[in-house]
Amino acid sequence: MTNRKTAQKIAYAAVIIAMLAILVYSFLLQVHELAIKPSEIAQAGGARFYENFVYNSSSKIPNDCLVFSYDPTLFNTVGKASVQYFYIYNQSFMSTAMAEYKCLVIDYGYWCGTPDNICQQAFSEYKTSPIATATYLPDNFEYGFYRITGYNSS
Repeated sequence: MTNRKTAQKIAYAAVIIAMLAILVYSFLLQVHELAIKPSEIAQAGGARFYENFVYNSSSKIPNDCLVFSYDPTLFNTVGKASVQYFYIYNQSFMSTAMAEYKCLVIDYGYWCGTPDNICQQAFSEYKTSPIATATYLPDNFEYGFYRITGYNSS
């Protein structure tokens, strides 16, 4: 019986060692990715540029404006009222927003540069005036805040 118990202990130890080896090996495969600087991640450059643009330029947006953005939380962080971008296409919401806010602002931000975004249509529906813009040169993409000044006629 002692030989059997010894064999079981050896088998359990071998299983535990094998499991630990697999865990250590999979961790080691990922270590190189953990060492990548955030600024070197492919999409991080544009996203960080946009985030800095919001932090540095949002003060140009009057405090009594409502910002339509893919990232309203970012604007809330800097003290600006903001809602999800898709509300700009809801006429009932827009009527209420126009009555409650001194101005309405389109955030042409990071997500407006992605495929199948809903940003460009707003410029067909509304007349706008730029508040602040900045171009991210590696992608030649222009971020901006645009004040809605009226409706485009059909």
